Amino acid sequence: MYKHVGHFKIIIGLIVSLFFFPSITFGLLQAEVFPWGILLSTVILIRQKRINTTYVLVLCAFAVNIIIFSLYYFPDIKIPEVVRSLLAYVNSSLCFVAFYQASETSTLKTLRLVKVIFIFLLVLGVLQAFGLIKIFDPIFKFLIPRASSSSLAHLKRGVTLLATEPARAGVSLVFIYVVVRTVFINNKRMLYDALFLLFLVLIIKSIMALGVYAIFVLLTYRMKIIKVLAIGVVVLFIIDMSGGAGRSTQMIRKIKAQESFGEASMVVVDLAGPRLISVYSSWLHTLHNPLGGGIGHWEKTSVDALKMTDIDFSKINFFKFKGDSKPIPIRSSGYISNLALDTGFFGAIVFMFFLYSILKKFWRMGEESKNIIMLFMFKILFIGSVGPPDAWIATIISLKYLHYKANFIYED
Repeated sequence: MYKHVGHFKIIIGLIVSLFFFPSITFGLLQAEVFPWGILLSTVILIRQKRINTTYVLVLCAFAVNIIIFSLYYFPDIKIPEVVRSLLAYVNSSLCFVAFYQASETSTLKTLRLVKVIFIFLLVLGVLQAFGLIKIFDPIFKFLIPRASSSSLAHLKRGVTLLATEPARAGVSLVFIYVVVRTVFINNKRMLYDALFLLFLVLIIKSIMALGVYAIFVLLTYRMKIIKVLAIGVVVLFIIDMSGGAGRSTQMIRKIKAQESFGEASMVVVDLAGPRLISVYSSWLHTLHNPLGGGIGHWEKTSVDALKMTDIDFSKINFFKFKGDSKPIPIRSSGYISNLALDTGFFGAIVFMFFLYSILKKFWRMGEESKNIIMLFMFKILFIGSVGPPDAWIATIISLKYLHYKANFIYED
């Protein structure tokens, strides 16, 4: 179907590409995510002259939460942090609405653009890994102050692509690959999956990205998982023999060296930094505070949540070195985990109802759609920060393509 539509014009294509590169801030903000999603989605929604009514309920829930907790915490309120937190929630979810409502032609053009972006990122990753574009480092720093034109090999980490860190770059690339695989790869998918695994391990070197991709592989192959595991073992053996060093291979080696499941679990928790603990503590806090702690008040509520876990923070390097073995304010990992911490069960349920209202029709279309939805749910439940919209957009345009394909729809 995508062959029946052309590409975006160059300027339009560059603008739409900003949705997939939220870390490009031009140094204008201290935040790691620029609100391209809000700015560009607002323009799209104005042109569409409509907005999802269920999403309006989500915005109302956010507003009620801010009003109630801003009054309650009035002496300690930090208006800039409340605004920043709210914009982060809206930046990704508003894109989801805008691309869900987009026309078929616009969606198919976006799919073709994503293919170009994917190829560009693969080439960029290889160039960064081999240090071939160090001369352009000032340009990378201008676009993304925390980015690098070469790999972070000195930290035993991989490349950042056009993101602030390998983890964010890797997770984004996984979802972009899902789009490309869904739309453009019809044959020899297992081969492409294995090659992409190699790219993640050798170039990106992110535990988080590998974890997200592992979930996708498990969902995709299921009964064929023995073959997939065999390929994975061979790939990891080759990497191990060649001395490939990154956080992902470092984790695997450390886990293999442990003598018990408990010790192996602590290795995973330690190498994952605050991510796993933040998810657990957020939901633990929600059980004790069903209405949450208020949007923008995470610096206080995250510490309260960590204290509820009774974990020995001296055994976790992140807290040992950054918090003197004590809990420090951290943002939770995963959109829904953050939402639960800030708005409690009420906000989380309203938001999940919004997602259900959109995803239910795609769920009924078959296994491929279900796999994409489950991967997306895993991501927003457990992985990454709140603001980046790339995974949200990749998910909805993939699902829309499968819907078009199933119904043989095409608009002239």
